[in-house]
Amino acid sequence: MIEKSCPEGSNAVEKGFSVPSPASGIGSFSAWVSIAILCALALAGCDVDRSKAAKNPHKIVTLTPSATEVVAALGATDRLIGVDEFSTFPPAVNSLPKVGSFLQPSFETIVRLRPDLVIGDDIHDDAATALRGAGIDVLLSDMHSLPDLRKAFTTIGARLGRDVEAKAAITALDDAIAASRTRRRGRGLRVLIVIDREAGGLGNMVAAANGTWLDELVAITGADNVLTGTAVRYPKVSPEELMRAKPDVILDVSYAADGATALAEWQRLGELPAVKSGRVKVMKDAYLLGPSPRVAEALAAIEAALAPP
Repeated sequence: MIEKSCPEGSNAVEKGFSVPSPASGIGSFSAWVSIAILCALALAGCDVDRSKAAKNPHKIVTLTPSATEVVAALGATDRLIGVDEFSTFPPAVNSLPKVGSFLQPSFETIVRLRPDLVIGDDIHDDAATALRGAGIDVLLSDMHSLPDLRKAFTTIGARLGRDVEAKAAITALDDAIAASRTRRRGRGLRVLIVIDREAGGLGNMVAAANGTWLDELVAITGADNVLTGTAVRYPKVSPEELMRAKPDVILDVSYAADGATALAEWQRLGELPAVKSGRVKVMKDAYLLGPSPRVAEALAAIEAALAPP
C-alpha cells in the first residue's frame, strides 16, 4: 500500500519507494515514469496550493552549469537548493546538494529536495516527463549558443519574476559583444579550438567547428576558425587535416590539456605555425566550456590568448 504524503510535509521517496540510482541515468525512462506514477499517487489527496510557488519559485534545482549561472546572474542564487555536479559558479553553489550529472540527473535526490522548479536543458525531456508526473514543475531551456542564452535570460527571468534583471543581463551581454567586435583583437588569425584529445598525446582529437559556443566567441574577436564550413559541429580531426589547416593559434580546452606540458605534446606537429611560435594556449575556465552569462570574461580570456607572444 502506498502511503499518501503532502509535498510540504513529508517526502514521498522516504515512504519506501524503490528508485533508480543516479547511475541509471535518464535513459531508464520506464523506471523514471514508474517512479513518477508512484510519487503522483503519493501526492494525491493533498490540498496544498502550489500555484503561488509555481508563479514565484523559491526552491530551485538546476541540471546544468549554464542554468545555474543564469539563475545566479538574475540575482536568485539564494533560491537554489540543488545543482548538477558540474556546477561550480558562483562559489556559493559548491555547498549545495548535487543532483547528478548533466546526462544522469538523480530522480531520487531531486524529489527528496522537494523543489518548486527544476530548470534543465532540451536533453532532459525524459527526466522532465517523470518529474512532472511526480508533481514537480520543470522548465527546459536550450543553452547551446548566444541566442539561446539571450532567450534563457528572458524565459527564466520571467519565470522567477526577474524581468528587470533579465533585461539588464541581456544589455550587459550585448555590450560585451559589441566592445569585443570593436577591438577585433583576433583579426587575421586562424584559430584551432581543441575540446578533446588523449592524455599525453594528440590522438582522438575533437575540435569545435562552426555553430559551437567557442566558435561564436572566437568569431566575435575577429579571428577565423580553421574548421569553418565543416559539416559537423564537433568533428574528429587528424594530424594531416591540421597540417593543411595551418592554425596561427591553438586554444586547447580539452580535459587532458596541461599548461605545463601542452606545448611539448604538440611538438609532434612542430611544423604548425601555432606550435612554431609557441601559441598553444591551454584554457580551463568553466565559462569557455559551455554557454555562460560570463561572456565578458570569456571574450577577455580569448583575446588574451590570441595576443602576440
